[in-house]
Amino acid sequence: MKTTEKNQQTENEPDGLTRFLWWLAAADGDILKECKTEKERYRIIGIAVFVTWMFATIAWGYFFSTIVNDDMIVLALALFFGFAILSIDRTLIAAMTRSNGNNKWLPVIFRLVLAITIGLFISQPVVLMLFSKDIKAQLEINKQTKLDDFKAQLVKQNAVQHDALQQQVDKLDQQLKQKEEDTKGYKDAFIKETDGTGGSGRIGEQAVARVKKTAWLGAEDELTAMRKQLAPQQTNLQKQLNDMKTSDSLKVVAYTTTLTDGFLAQTEALHDLTAAHPPLQQRYRLIVFIITLIEIMPMLSKLLMPKGEYDEKLAAATAQGIASAQLEREKGRELLEHYQEAATAADKEVLDYLFEETAQMRKQQADELVREWKQRENRPYKQFWHQAGKLFLGKIR
Repeated sequence: MKTTEKNQQTENEPDGLTRFLWWLAAADGDILKECKTEKERYRIIGIAVFVTWMFATIAWGYFFSTIVNDDMIVLALALFFGFAILSIDRTLIAAMTRSNGNNKWLPVIFRLVLAITIGLFISQPVVLMLFSKDIKAQLEINKQTKLDDFKAQLVKQNAVQHDALQQQVDKLDQQLKQKEEDTKGYKDAFIKETDGTGGSGRIGEQAVARVKKTAWLGAEDELTAMRKQLAPQQTNLQKQLNDMKTSDSLKVVAYTTTLTDGFLAQTEALHDLTAAHPPLQQRYRLIVFIITLIEIMPMLSKLLMPKGEYDEKLAAATAQGIASAQLEREKGRELLEHYQEAATAADKEVLDYLFEETAQMRKQQADELVREWKQRENRPYKQFWHQAGKLFLGKIR
């Protein structure tokens, strides 16, 4: 007989995996192992919580991989936040279980909103992982677009100063160019005069040719002097233009370093993709819905399952525990009241005994105090009462 009972107890004892799934489902294993019809239901809920846990861990891992380069840190953060999501899911399920099956709409709506919010947030990294190839291509386009916009903004910002400097450079170049053309004109006139094609028609360096040569050489000297005179101004203006260009280049380099492939950049690229491709937007919404459904699956499983034997036993155990706690509290209160009453009675007996035993002594002291008070000329009653209180009571009452 004992062997049969021992075999039945062994058969009712769940294995390690089952207990782990029950723990994930926030169920009391000691109560649940006595409920034959409830075991499989809570194993299913535990599997749903396990899938959500793994899903959240992978999603958080991918999220942190976009902002952290250390694999160990990514793994630690993924495990921590995945466990945080697991704790939230178990808390929501446990809260529904402890409600004794009386699911009021306000708590249920709050838990659903919380679960949906978590699901929407977790779905984002997963969607980015699914569309990673398209997102990488869009990221390069976005980077180039932002870089072009930044360069255009720099050009617009420096346009007034740049145009003013460029106008001064152009003005100096125009002066030199005009002087060079004038000098070339004098030179050409001299050459024509020497080869007979000029105005005099004579070949050789005649009087007219010498005059034109003098004009040409004078123009050459003036051109050389002008170049020397304008050279510092040209150098200074060109330096300012080069400094402005160098500053813009450094700003472009600094801005380029901010164009990363992080989570926000990928999210922005995904938004641009969905905005430009309506079919992709529909699939994106469908994937987000499915992922969110996976996140709220444990809670929906618990919510949709009818009240069963486990809920009744859990409610009964909870009620019994509350009643037992209330009885313990009443018992403690009664014992405290009895102790206070007994202590008061005992103290009264001791005081009565003390007063009875010291009555003669206190009477003698009182007689002595009265005689001493009567012997004084000024006999203030207040001082007498003060001395009496100090004698018998230790302090004035």
